[in-house]
Amino acid sequence: MTKNWMAAAYAVAAMAGSRAAYADEEIRVGEQAPTFTLPVYNAEAQRRATLSLESLVGPDAEDPGVKAVLLSFFATFCAPCKREMPYLEQLQEQFRDQGLRVVMVSIDRDEDAGAKIEALAKQNKVSFPILKDRFNFLARRYLGETAPLPSVFLIGRDGVVRELNRGYGKDASTFLLASVRTALGLSAAPTPAPAVANSPRH
Repeated sequence: MTKNWMAAAYAVAAMAGSRAAYADEEIRVGEQAPTFTLPVYNAEAQRRATLSLESLVGPDAEDPGVKAVLLSFFATFCAPCKREMPYLEQLQEQFRDQGLRVVMVSIDRDEDAGAKIEALAKQNKVSFPILKDRFNFLARRYLGETAPLPSVFLIGRDGVVRELNRGYGKDASTFLLASVRTALGLSAAPTPAPAVANSPRH
């Protein structure tokens, strides 16, 4: 990737987040999810340099199969976030055909975070995009100034936030499976959840 591309990508990220940085309140369930366009860390695997929320949900969505987006904020220094990465991948695999798309956003500020994220993606065989929010423009809009981790948001096809969990202190497996099924309009009948290690709050 060229320096010019990186500069352009950061400019796009800054423009996407500039409106969010001046928001008076954090977003809530039932509100439209703030839109964004951010650079993709695992760009080669995803075959795209950037990803926008509008490409997945809303009137201009490019993928007609999407019913819900699971947006997860994480950082490489957050142990629970890293432990939940394989579970998020399993959710993506289990429910992709039913319309789920997982998107992870890194709030790492370190310049060398890319190598760590690439290693984590390979280790967990991640198939979903991992986005770069190095200057935390988007994180401040979704998470507030304190940016609690881990945090997840479920966004419907219409772009509305259906559920959010900021800085939860329990395993994602204890609540995300039911939430995903509800967001996809699936039966609430129990489905075996993938086993994941207990993840204490960071």
